[in-house]
Amino acid sequence: MKEEYFLDNVSILSKKKNIKNINLKIHKGDFLVIRGSNSSGKSLFLKLFFLKLLPSTGTLYVKGTKISEDSKRTITKLRKKMGVILQNDFLIPFFSVYQNVELASQIQNLKSKFSIRMEEISEWLDLKEIKNEKIVNLSNSQKQKVVIARALINNPSIIIADQPETFLDEESRKKIFFLFESLSKIGSTIIITSSFSQKINVEHKTIELK
Repeated sequence: MKEEYFLDNVSILSKKKNIKNINLKIHKGDFLVIRGSNSSGKSLFLKLFFLKLLPSTGTLYVKGTKISEDSKRTITKLRKKMGVILQNDFLIPFFSVYQNVELASQIQNLKSKFSIRMEEISEWLDLKEIKNEKIVNLSNSQKQKVVIARALINNPSIIIADQPETFLDEESRKKIFFLFESLSKIGSTIIITSSFSQKINVEHKTIELK
């Protein structure tokens, strides 16, 4: 099976938290859940996977390529294959739902497939009724769904999410996790942090940070 990530004795050393000596392989289609308390470094560790930071020690390989400080062009190319969902992620407040999601598609020059994909995602995330509403008028729950839609619009092969259940009610949380499970089944690699005790109904790996 194709290897998406290989962490070879990786450590992240920061002022607030140290994560040490992680050895991990993630293959295409894997579903990884990173759990731990609020101070355990889940969000810090997640940054490694979307290449926001690099290991302090050890070696990181992504899709078979060793990643280093000299890999800026490779990092840019790899990020285009990722959909990233962050806590408190920025949306353009006076753009509509549709425009915010469309912008992500335009940036990657994938506009030709946008309309069909937008229709699908709006259905999945219950955004159809508010697609022309400006972000500034939305609830936190609705904004979180837009952030998720924006991350998924370009059909990324790797989906990375930092507590995607934030602001969502129980029914919406279950829908989001079902969506991630479905995407994993068809070959997307899912890497998430979560404080939600939702049962994952597909084969998955769990890392517990202390």
